[in-house]
Amino acid sequence: MTTVEEKLTATDTPSVTTWTRLEPRTRRANLAPAVDARVADPLWLLARQWQLGEFTGEDAGSPVSARVHARAARFTRYQPGPYAGAVRLPTGVPWEAVVEREPAATAGDLRFAVESGQQLLRLLAAAGAGELAPRLCDRYPVPATPPDAASAADPETVGYLRIAAGRVPHGDLALRACAEGRFVTEAQVPAALLTAVNGAITEWLTWLGVPPRPAGPPPGYLLQLPAVLAPGASRPAAPPWPPADFTPLFSTPGLEGSAWRRERMEHDFAVGAHDGEDELVLTAHEYDGDRLDWYHFDHEPGSTLEARAGFEDVVKVLLPTPVAYAGMPSTRFWELEDSRVNLAGIGAGVGDLARMFLVEYGLVYANDHFLVPLELPVGSATRIRSLIVTDTFGVQTVVPAAAESTALFRPAGAVVGGRADVLVLPATAAVTLDSAPVEEVRLGRDETANLAWAVERTVTGATGRPIDRNAQVGRAAVPDRPPVPTDADVPDLSYAFATTVPENWVPLLPGPTEDRPDVVRLRRVPLQQPSRDGEPVAVTGHSRLLDWRERDGRLVELAFPEEEVPRAGSRVLRRWQLARWADGSVHLWLGRSRQVGAGELSSGLRYDTVQPR
Repeated sequence: MTTVEEKLTATDTPSVTTWTRLEPRTRRANLAPAVDARVADPLWLLARQWQLGEFTGEDAGSPVSARVHARAARFTRYQPGPYAGAVRLPTGVPWEAVVEREPAATAGDLRFAVESGQQLLRLLAAAGAGELAPRLCDRYPVPATPPDAASAADPETVGYLRIAAGRVPHGDLALRACAEGRFVTEAQVPAALLTAVNGAITEWLTWLGVPPRPAGPPPGYLLQLPAVLAPGASRPAAPPWPPADFTPLFSTPGLEGSAWRRERMEHDFAVGAHDGEDELVLTAHEYDGDRLDWYHFDHEPGSTLEARAGFEDVVKVLLPTPVAYAGMPSTRFWELEDSRVNLAGIGAGVGDLARMFLVEYGLVYANDHFLVPLELPVGSATRIRSLIVTDTFGVQTVVPAAAESTALFRPAGAVVGGRADVLVLPATAAVTLDSAPVEEVRLGRDETANLAWAVERTVTGATGRPIDRNAQVGRAAVPDRPPVPTDADVPDLSYAFATTVPENWVPLLPGPTEDRPDVVRLRRVPLQQPSRDGEPVAVTGHSRLLDWRERDGRLVELAFPEEEVPRAGSRVLRRWQLARWADGSVHLWLGRSRQVGAGELSSGLRYDTVQPR
C-alpha cells in the first residue's frame, strides 16, 4: 500500500479477489488528540440537550444513605374458623401445614397402621422377643375386609388387607395400648423378656416421632389435690402419653380443630400479633388451599385473639440503590441501551391504560425509584416507624408513609377504611412436593336436568390408595335387560320413569333455606340407584369430602350455598404435601384445595322416557 507522500505510479487491475481498505493511522507518538473526540461545534450539542430536556431538573441531590426504624411483631395466636377458640401458633411449622392439615379421623388409613406394626415386629425380633408376634396380631388385628364399598370393590385394596390380616398387628391400636400402659399386660410379656420389650418399645416410639413427656404435673393436677390429701387416697394416675390426638409420621391439628369449612369448601382462619401498642388481627375467610400469601389476609380492627406483646425493633442504616430491571431505558443521554427491549415499539389501544402507565413509568420515571433492602423475620407484621434519607448535599428528609389509596402490599380491611399499614410476611413454605390427588370431586351445574352434581372421580380407599371411581363404576354398571324372544307378545316400546346416571354422580338439589327463603342451597339427595339384586340402593357418595357422618353413623345434611358452585364449576382435591422448613425439619400433611372446574356438566338424566324395548 502506498502513502500520501509517494507518487502513484501504477494502477491496480480490478479484481474480485483483492480490494482496497482505508485505515486511520497516526504519524504522531502521542495518542491524546485522537481520543479527545473534539467537537467542532459544541454549541450544537448544548442546543440538542436543551431540546431534549436534559437541562430541566430540580435543585436536589441523590440519596446516599437511609436510616430505617421498623417494628416487627411476630404472630403468636391462631384461630381455626370463626367459632373456635384461639390457641398458640406453632413455631417452626409452615402455615400451610397448620391451616390445611386434616384431623386423624379423616387423614389416617390402614396403610400407616400396617407399616407401623411391621416396624414394631422388626424391633421386637431384633431384641429377641419375636415370639410375641402372633399374640400381637391376635390382640391388635388388622381388618381382613375393607370397611367401605369403594375399597371392597378395589382388587388391590382387598389383596393388601388379605395379606396383612393375621400377619401384622394394627400399629395404631398398639400405640394406644402403650400410651395407656396396657401393652405389657395385653401382650402377656414374660418377665424374662420385659427389659427387651421395653427397649424395643422405646425405639419404636422414637421411630414414630413421639415427643418426650413434658416435665411437671399434668394439666388439672391442682383440681385433684383434695382427693390426694384425703386419708387413704392414692395419687392420680398420669394421663396417657402420647396423647390421644397424636398421630405418627404426619401432622394433624390438635384440640383446636380444622380450619376447613365444609359448606364453603375453603379454609377460614385468623392470626394475631401484638407490637406492644396495639393488637393486629388478620383473617383469611376464603383461602382455597393453593399457596398461602399476604394477599389472602384481611385486617379486622376491633377484633382480638388475646395475643401477647412480642416484637423486635429493627434499626438499619442502608445504602439506597436505583431500581433496575431487564431492558430498562438508560438514564444517561450517551449510554447505549439494550436492543432486546424496545419500549417505544409497544402498541397500546384506547383501553390499554395499564400498558400505557407501564410504558410511561419505564420512559419517564424509571430513575425516580430506589431500593432499600431490609431483612425481616418470617411470620411477622412489620410497621415502618420512620425513614430518614440523606442526600449528596447532606440534607436529611423524613419520608412520610404513602397514602392509603396508593399504598402497596397492605392487607385490605374487612370493613371500609380498615386497611392496615403493615407489611405481612407469613411463615409459608417456599416450595412443596405434592402427591397425585388421593381424592377428587368435581362440582358443576346441569342446566338440562335443573340440578347440580358432585362427581366423585377419585376417592380414598381404606389403605390410602386413590381409587378411580369412573373405571370402577363402569365395571359395576347395571347390565342391560335380557333380549325378548321374537315370538313373545310384548309392546315394542317401554316406559321408564327416569334414566339412570353413574353411581359416582351425587345429585345436589337446589332449594330455599328454612330460615331464609331468599337464600338457595344445594342439598344432597340420596339417589335411588336400581340394582338387580334387590331394592334400590341410595347413593350418597364414598369420598371424604362428601361423607358428613357423625360418630353414631347418622347421615347429616350436605348443603352448599348456591354461589359456591358457579357455572364454571369447581374441583376439590385432597393431596399429600411435603415441605422442609428453615431449620431442616420435614413436615407432611394431607390437605384440601379447591380449583376452578371445567364448565357445566351433562348427566343425561331424563324423566318420562319411552325407549325401544
